[in-house]
Amino acid sequence: MKKETSSNVLEKIDIARERIKELETMINLWEGGKVASFWDTECSTNRSSPSYLLFND
Repeated sequence: MKKETSSNVLEKIDIARERIKELETMINLWEGGKVASFWDTECSTNRSSPSYLLFND
């Protein structure tokens, strides 16, 4: 098995941190009862986002 370089590991950590921030935002909005406005905003501003692709009919 090939060992990963430290730069690859650091890149994966950065990506994971960004994803955690996105998930925290989604959770906070769900808990605050602002789910609809979040999806409307997310889908209208970023059509390639995972949330748009997941929930687009």
